[in-house]
Amino acid sequence: MVGENPEEEAKNERIEEKVEDQVKAQMQQGAGVEQSESWEETARRIEAKIKSEVAGWVGVRRDADWREVGQGVESKTKAALAGWAGATPQDDWDTVGRKIEARIREQAASWTGIEDKSQAEWDEIGRRVERRVRDDLGRWVGAEPDASWGAIANRFQTRVSASINEWLASRRNAPAQPKESTMGEAQAPGGGPQQEEFRVSGGELLDKFKQLVHEGNVRRIVIKQQDRVIAEFPLTVGIVGALLAPMLAAVGAIAAIVTESTIVVERAPKA
Repeated sequence: MVGENPEEEAKNERIEEKVEDQVKAQMQQGAGVEQSESWEETARRIEAKIKSEVAGWVGVRRDADWREVGQGVESKTKAALAGWAGATPQDDWDTVGRKIEARIREQAASWTGIEDKSQAEWDEIGRRVERRVRDDLGRWVGAEPDASWGAIANRFQTRVSASINEWLASRRNAPAQPKESTMGEAQAPGGGPQQEEFRVSGGELLDKFKQLVHEGNVRRIVIKQQDRVIAEFPLTVGIVGALLAPMLAAVGAIAAIVTESTIVVERAPKA
């Protein structure tokens, strides 16, 4: 087996040394270590700096050892959780854990309408949560009371499909789209508006729309799927805030139902 070229090996070694020197210099700078120090001293300084910062955060001496720092972290964490759950910092972890579990259970029971929250069992809470979610979805899609999950899913699919078809049908009589440019960018005769077009996926549509709006010189954006106009947005100079929000919402809805589209852009004529 033929080995590497000696010159290539030497070149690789120099690259490795340079990378190592750069990494070491950055670490030493962060740790406040002279560049002449060894890796061992650099590591020791970095550890001391991290320990000091953690110690200051948990309220122990900055020169404390790791055991004291660890105890401080545990104490501060337990105090925060205990305060939320209604325990005290003096309680042990078992007590804090039980009170956290009890508070979560009471909040879940309250949301589901169980009156005796302190005695609610998780099995009953789970059944109530599932029932409430199913009922809320069922009402939203117009399903019968106590409908099964399968019936709700069918109604949901029917409702979404109907909404999409109705929306697309409403766009069939949309104004004619601007004339397409076959070269990506063109200027109309006599210094008229410039036109561009971009093909984008559904996931890219909203971001591309925002980018074009923020460019400032776009006067009209048309979104097409194949040869059919889906939406058209005339823009004015400085459009922001409440005026822009409905457009973004509409483009976001379009992006959710198309896999690919073409954006036709009309720009203000160049001065």
